[in-house]
Amino acid sequence: MSEVNVDGVEPMTSVTPMDMKKRHDVVNDGEIADVVVANAPAAEDHFFMVPKVVE
Repeated sequence: MSEVNVDGVEPMTSVTPMDMKKRHDVVNDGEIADVVVANAPAAEDHFFMVPKVVE
């Protein structure tokens, strides 16, 4: 590769020209908090509960 002149060659994401798929950058809770903590040994108000380990 070091022997090939690539000056002026644009980087590609695909061999066919296309726009990158984009999503809106929004902050949300995923709307699945209950599912996320469903298998936790202990949970409260959508938070994982862990035992205190530091005095």
